[in-house]
Amino acid sequence: MFKNLLPQNKSLKILILINTVFLFGACMFPPIFALFVEEIGGNAFTVGSIWATFAIGTGFLMLIISRYGDKLKEKEYLVAAGYIFRCLAWLGYFFANALWQLYFLQLILALGESFGTPAFLGIYSEHLDKGRHIRQWGVYTSFTIIIAGVAAFLGGAIVSQFGFRVLFLTMISLSALAFFILIIQPRKLL
Repeated sequence: MFKNLLPQNKSLKILILINTVFLFGACMFPPIFALFVEEIGGNAFTVGSIWATFAIGTGFLMLIISRYGDKLKEKEYLVAAGYIFRCLAWLGYFFANALWQLYFLQLILALGESFGTPAFLGIYSEHLDKGRHIRQWGVYTSFTIIIAGVAAFLGGAIVSQFGFRVLFLTMISLSALAFFILIIQPRKLL
């Protein structure tokens, strides 16, 4: 049963692996984001406005950045840039102690999302096997949702036991690992 769980397409397997490592780190924080904002002195309005900064910033930046993505020969460098910007933002969260810093860091995260997500989805789409698009997107989406759930659970456990700083170091490490796995892949594979 599990033998055929992943696509047989090697490129898709590698892309799912890379994204799983990255998402494991990225999905640890959002469910407990409000707790972090409150810890710094924010309230419900602050949490909403800081998250809105990310969402609206991502929407506008993605429109701009994605206009140029298809012109690049090696789109995986956009994915890599997305990982780097996110690492920088999470490093900023490690040191953040004022609410204004969180607004700024959400814009850095928005840059990461805007570089990385459309490029990753574009690369994944290019490697889909004819006649298997729904199944191969289903596998990708299933892994994404399962990893998000496990990561949310572990993110809460890490913060409960060790605090937010350990969580941010974990997120940075996983994003850096995804970056290195991506970079060492042969260009023809991606």
